[in-house]
Amino acid sequence: MSLRVYISVDIEGMEGVVSYNETLRGKGDFELARRRLTMDVNAAIAGAKAEGATEILVCEGHADMENLLFDELDSAADLISGAMRSSLQMQEIESGFDAMVLFGHAGGGQTVGGVLDHTFNSKKIHGLRLNGMTMNTEAVFNAAVAGHYGIPLVAVIGDRAVVNEVHAFLPDCEGIVVKEGLSRFCARSMHPARARDLIAQGVAKALRTRHQKQLLHLTEPLTMEIDYIYSAGADTASLVPGVKRISPRTISFTGEAETVFRLHELLLFRTVDEYPFGF
Repeated sequence: MSLRVYISVDIEGMEGVVSYNETLRGKGDFELARRRLTMDVNAAIAGAKAEGATEILVCEGHADMENLLFDELDSAADLISGAMRSSLQMQEIESGFDAMVLFGHAGGGQTVGGVLDHTFNSKKIHGLRLNGMTMNTEAVFNAAVAGHYGIPLVAVIGDRAVVNEVHAFLPDCEGIVVKEGLSRFCARSMHPARARDLIAQGVAKALRTRHQKQLLHLTEPLTMEIDYIYSAGADTASLVPGVKRISPRTISFTGEAETVFRLHELLLFRTVDEYPFGF
């Protein structure tokens, strides 16, 4: 019997990560953080293997999406990495999987106790809603994408804030807490060795009970509302056919789920929010 497992990976929710010094390429502790990230993802893969996973796909979804050390990644997994794709953190989810695991996503922007909290793009986006429901964290939005394709989110790994945000929508999702946020740039973290044991055990448990997990499935058509930090973001988003400007910094779009999911990538990451001509 096949068991296809999808693992979407970010870094801000990983234990020990508390600043951009660890999350941005070229910063002092980035190389150490990406090595620890790879080892943590290997722990999630080990949990999937323990439950008999026949296919494991890891989707890199942080910054330039080239953070994991591929040679050190468990050879049981395939890896999606690199930019200019149709989905930042959910590429190929539509090909059909039995379960999804989210690793290292941050709490949504405006979250108290969320370490490095942000709403998808910290330089552009203030808030996001789907069908009127606040989805400021990537984790919940990703769960909705998976749910559209009939795939349950079985486990979320990160700080207490992101686990709580997911549990507000999916209370039966396995929450694996590896750090407690004390402020946006401070946390009490579990030691990596203990965190990896917890991750492996938690993922295995979540997959064992996957048939009991509920889907986050939203009724179509979907209406997506995006609040930009600056009005320039809404200016450029409004150029897309079908997008409506509903306030100086807010736009909305209504359509079929797959159209909304693809437009989400464009409107959150490709809009212009500063003067584009360099003077």
